Amino acid sequence: MTQVNDFYAQMLEAQRSAAEQRVVTRAALLTELRALGVTNIVVHYEGYGDSGNVEDVVVTPDTIAFSEELRHRVEDFGWDFAYALSPGFENNEGGYGELTWVLETDKIDVSHSNRYIETNTTEHEGL
Repeated sequence: MTQVNDFYAQMLEAQRSAAEQRVVTRAALLTELRALGVTNIVVHYEGYGDSGNVEDVVVTPDTIAFSEELRHRVEDFGWDFAYALSPGFENNEGGYGELTWVLETDKIDVSHSNRYIETNTTEHEGL
């Protein structure tokens, strides 16, 4: 039983640490993106078959170009933030969604959809 308790304690600690890191990353990105004049970010993500990634990042205004390093940081933040809300969505049929970050108000909205297979079975016996 001690191993199970240790596992859950480690899992909770990892989740707490990841949540703290998201707060730090969000604050740093918010400052950096506002300084560039970015007003809005939309991160489109998709996952299925045990893998997933960010499909696209849309920046407003669209005249602002990101360095490759900044784009990766924004993608990683978007993925981590959305994944924390819907962990495991990349498994099986997967899921997808978009994270919208309004930098002026520092408000993030996430619209997420999970895919699933539905089966309807009808049996007729002894007719």
